[in-house]
Amino acid sequence: MCGIIGYVGSENSIPLVLDGIKGLEYRGYDSFGCAIKTGNKIEILKDIGRINKVIAGQSIDKRLSSMSMAHTRWATNGGVTKENAHPLADCSGKIAVVHNGIIENFSDLKKDMQNHSFISDTDTEVLPHMIEEEMANGKSFEDSVVSVSNKIKGFSSFVAMNSDSDSLVAVKNGSPLVLGIRDKGVFVSSDVPSFLNYTNKVVYLFDGDVVSINTTGFKVLKSNSSSHKVNIVNFSPKDVEKGKNKHFMIKEILEQHELITKLANSDISYLREPASIMSLAKKIYIIGSGSSFHAGLMAANILRDFGRDATALQPQDLYNYSKLITDEDVIMLISQSGETMDIIEALPLIKNNKKIGIINTEGSTLSNSVDYFINMNAGHEKGVAATKTFIISAILATLISMFSINQETEAVNDLKLLDINLYNLFVPSVYDAIKKTASEIKKETNLFFLGRGNDYISALEASLKMKEISYIHAEAIDSATFKHGPLALISKGTYSIANVSDRFKELEINNLKEIKARNGKIIGIANERLDIFDSFIRSQSAGIFSFVPQVIISQLLAYYVSVSKHIDPDHPRNLAKSVTTK
Repeated sequence: MCGIIGYVGSENSIPLVLDGIKGLEYRGYDSFGCAIKTGNKIEILKDIGRINKVIAGQSIDKRLSSMSMAHTRWATNGGVTKENAHPLADCSGKIAVVHNGIIENFSDLKKDMQNHSFISDTDTEVLPHMIEEEMANGKSFEDSVVSVSNKIKGFSSFVAMNSDSDSLVAVKNGSPLVLGIRDKGVFVSSDVPSFLNYTNKVVYLFDGDVVSINTTGFKVLKSNSSSHKVNIVNFSPKDVEKGKNKHFMIKEILEQHELITKLANSDISYLREPASIMSLAKKIYIIGSGSSFHAGLMAANILRDFGRDATALQPQDLYNYSKLITDEDVIMLISQSGETMDIIEALPLIKNNKKIGIINTEGSTLSNSVDYFINMNAGHEKGVAATKTFIISAILATLISMFSINQETEAVNDLKLLDINLYNLFVPSVYDAIKKTASEIKKETNLFFLGRGNDYISALEASLKMKEISYIHAEAIDSATFKHGPLALISKGTYSIANVSDRFKELEINNLKEIKARNGKIIGIANERLDIFDSFIRSQSAGIFSFVPQVIISQLLAYYVSVSKHIDPDHPRNLAKSVTTK
């Protein structure tokens, strides 16, 4: 949603904080600002626009301070204006706050502060004024922040600065926040990679935590946990750099084969325990949002193929299912960030159920909320559109599902087949076909993605990627239902992109003939060229994992369409990487 970073240390904090906030721009890029403590004064510098533009425009990188904090915003409450950009201050200018999340009761809180001057339309602005009031009543800065944290409702995290204090005070509740520990000082940030250039020592905070940081370390002011150990993270700054790639998205697409190879050649016996939990379930619910929901659909399809009662749901649908879920049902949660607010909010509905989490972020709210945490180990993903985290989560969900129905040998063999056949996907002829197709469709305003069974779920993911980063309206439709209405949208030259695998090939061809008869154009993603195709991109067979090559092709297709339209695929408009608000 939004990105926060702060640092207190014995050296100049400005370059460290600016370097870190650039690494958080994937979380939001509507506006940027920072608060710099110099002596007993706080200077706030902010504006709308991308980070580098604001830094250059206000010469922020020329400043000196041992304490500073910064924020990159994705607007939720209040429009994209300089006044709504963070940090936000109290009446005196002695207290500044950066915030990620939503304060649900801010309207009620604001009504009680008629004597305060508000300059923004945001919920965040109540925070510095509330801290101001607590301090006016005789409380210390630290105690005032603790008191304020007890009064606000909703999932949110924030960091507060006081011009008369040598500490930053951080509050975590729902939205992500971690500490980075150095010999020379301490970071507080929304994400670990933002400070990896300076330390790999991490303290994961828990919901309800209030901590202060200064040059000597950190102090827990309030917590529901007794453990705040220092963890050593095992990936390097190079893992979160573009290298020779133009965009993070293409880098992360290309990383997928290496991740699959690593998984195919590793010991995955650790999946047997969560699989055994699933094998005893009365029913299995798989929960996720966006691409994670599509990964859940894949796994649920496979489980039902083998006679298991399984349903994939988006988290908001849990409310409709709450009276059907029994304590004997097992829940699988899929989330890249581990901070997906829709899932977190729904957790009370499944508090009595065994929960398995496939999550890419250790120490996240969801990783701490499940009975069995499975780390995707996909590495940091900075592109807003999920690529490698979708593929790895879908593979892991499929593997666990296959293990739970005594199909471990078939699953492992198909994973090895996938690894081998992907060598034939990342080849010049396939790239040429994808780029040619991208050039063909880049001016289209509507596209249809078709398929049956898991091919349809591949189509769902493909259409999502196309919408996210090319701004083309794309709709995924089950080929079997196309004749029941959507066929009316086909006219001469209308493009449909069809995923065709062996299982439903003949049925799929019959459906495509109906499009052809209306002079529609068909782009085929398949293992072989079919006469019905106007254009063809060769996929690869991989048993139960045949959806993986299909989706990778679709990722590349969306990427090259985006680039050809001069759109930045890493920063699609109106979107942020982690949706941590309701």
